[in-house]
Amino acid sequence: MKNKHLVLYADDDVDDLTLITEVFANHPKVELLTFSNGLEVLSFLQGLPEDVAKPCLIILDINMPILDGKDTLVSIRKNPAFVKVPILLFTTSNQPREKQFAYEYNAGFITKPINVTQLENIAEIFIDHCTEEVKSSIRSFHSK
Repeated sequence: MKNKHLVLYADDDVDDLTLITEVFANHPKVELLTFSNGLEVLSFLQGLPEDVAKPCLIILDINMPILDGKDTLVSIRKNPAFVKVPILLFTTSNQPREKQFAYEYNAGFITKPINVTQLENIAEIFIDHCTEEVKSSIRSFHSK
């Protein structure tokens, strides 16, 4: 992962995991790790050594077994080490209460793409939620 930006993506839908993995394959400066539920994400974060760079972005599906995205978001935000890590709730829901929840926990909210054009742009939309430094690094490499 040296010189790469770590993105974590949790979703229990194998098709969604595959699609997002393919989307990020076009971004060689990004290392994408996938998980099937929020508990796996929390376990990974707890095992992350302090001297290792934190993820530049965490993407969580809301509806997952074992530990859903909302509970995972709440748990991550309780850990001071990850308070400033950008997090996105990425879901099929477009309910205002879900968007409000994301806002309350300083997270972005994106409804899963419903057409090919949206899917083609989703990596850029995800990257837009990273810090300016990370966005610049990913995009400068990608534009070469």
